[in-house]
Amino acid sequence: MEARPRTVDVRSPDRTFWSCFTRATDPLGNLYGDVLGTRYKYDSHVVNHTRVSVGDVLVLRDDHLVLGFGVVDHVTSRDGVTIMERCVRCESSDLSTRARKSPRYRCNDCKEEFDEPNLVPKDVTLYVADYSTWWTSLSSPAPVKALESLYAGRDRQNAIRRLDPVPTIEMLAFHSGVEGALQLDILVESRDLPGGHVEAVARQRVGQQRFRDAMFDRFGTTCAITGTQPREVLDAAHLYSYADHGEHHVDGGLLLRADVHRLFDRLLVTIDPESWHSVVAPPLLSRYPSLRQLDAAPVRVPIELRPSPDLLAEHHRSSRRRWKDLVPV
Repeated sequence: MEARPRTVDVRSPDRTFWSCFTRATDPLGNLYGDVLGTRYKYDSHVVNHTRVSVGDVLVLRDDHLVLGFGVVDHVTSRDGVTIMERCVRCESSDLSTRARKSPRYRCNDCKEEFDEPNLVPKDVTLYVADYSTWWTSLSSPAPVKALESLYAGRDRQNAIRRLDPVPTIEMLAFHSGVEGALQLDILVESRDLPGGHVEAVARQRVGQQRFRDAMFDRFGTTCAITGTQPREVLDAAHLYSYADHGEHHVDGGLLLRADVHRLFDRLLVTIDPESWHSVVAPPLLSRYPSLRQLDAAPVRVPIELRPSPDLLAEHHRSSRRRWKDLVPV
């Protein structure tokens, strides 16, 4: 019988940056069941497993690329069993995988090469760090070697390794797009994320596909801010906190182009409920002039199909509160 997950009190006074190895991009080797952009799984066999704390920044990497970063929202743990990959000759767990060379595995201790490792079950404590609220994919993924000079410790093989915050932020900012740069600004400025992880008033949840279909029935293929778009690039955005309501309401949503939706979700773009025009966070306009085309655009929704102004007002207020935390350029 599976043990019931329990929340771990791992809050710390300072935000720590961790480089975390994941196989979420490898469908054949993802033994832990990581979901990139949502959760990171590890166990008590991993060095630093007790040090990952709520509010810490996880920088996810695979064998080749730095994939993105997220802020830990909560950590849970439970008793369980993990499958250890071990050398067929010496039973070491220090193995290297090679995508373009055969045999695929090589033991870093005895140098044995083999196609498949021994799989050994082991009793452990299983941990799940959820970082879905503040996940940012790198718009230009960095090579994993970009992390080599950023590690704060001398350990070379650990799945979870501590990073030096200052150069790490510089590296992430270099490879991040608009959203990533703003996320990093906020992380630098404050320990506590504004508004309970930015008061995400537009979230994707179970039933989102049905809700999206209903939005197409209601609005056709029209983005509320950018106008008619291909169906494939349109997302359904909630104008209320789904976590509070627990169900989808067709009169409480809009269609938004995917890139606009991400900005809307992060409270970087909003709609003024009085003028029914879009508003982009001023710090974004200062840093990225090309976003001016999204600012002051009239909402492309017929009056009779517009959602409640009260719902827009909630998002509008939350957005303006967040903008106070953004770093002016």
